[in-house]
Amino acid sequence: MRRINCNSITFMAQSLSPKMVCLAGLALAFAGCTPDKTQTLLQPPQALGVVLAEEAARAAGANHQVAVISPDASWGPMSITETAFRAAMKTKGYSVVTAKSANLGDPMKMRGVGLKGTDFFEALKRSDGVGAVVSFCGAPLLSPGDAGRGRRGTPPVLVVATMTLGTEPGIASNVSLLTNLLDAKIIQLAVIDGSDPTAPKAGDSDATHEVFAQNYHFLRRAD
Repeated sequence: MRRINCNSITFMAQSLSPKMVCLAGLALAFAGCTPDKTQTLLQPPQALGVVLAEEAARAAGANHQVAVISPDASWGPMSITETAFRAAMKTKGYSVVTAKSANLGDPMKMRGVGLKGTDFFEALKRSDGVGAVVSFCGAPLLSPGDAGRGRRGTPPVLVVATMTLGTEPGIASNVSLLTNLLDAKIIQLAVIDGSDPTAPKAGDSDATHEVFAQNYHFLRRAD
């Protein structure tokens, strides 16, 4: 991984494959930042967690329990995004349960990294009765035969497909894959890196929503 300074960290995702983003690289990158700059860099993943909680609450409706699929301990501690999400859900009166702590593979390797289809469907099975499922492990890696599995009676699935989740790596997915999953109704929403150039300018939105809009946007199924 090339040496980067604090000001270029936010652009790291544009030059590296998601499978090349590693825990050690992120730790070294943040180590060179002043406290103020580090806090600025961590604002987007925190905002992501808060805004995602709004979408999860909307998807879950009156069912005040939401399940999450999280990376297991091999990817480091709970991410800043998931921590912010859980705190925001608690504030809204929702409980969060872990449906699956998934082994996503070795983040130092190029291949085989991601949410396995078996882990995804196991998490859905364990989420029977919840209002929504949120994956902090990116989109599931499904085979063609998986397209029809698990949809009847399963809760809406929201996927975080961003390069990082703060100081921890995320699992980004290409837009075409996410669009296929949305069209097949396997997932209902995905959040990806980058502002949406087609979105209207924010009016009187607060700082959290402005930070989110500058760094991420949602993909939804076109009805």
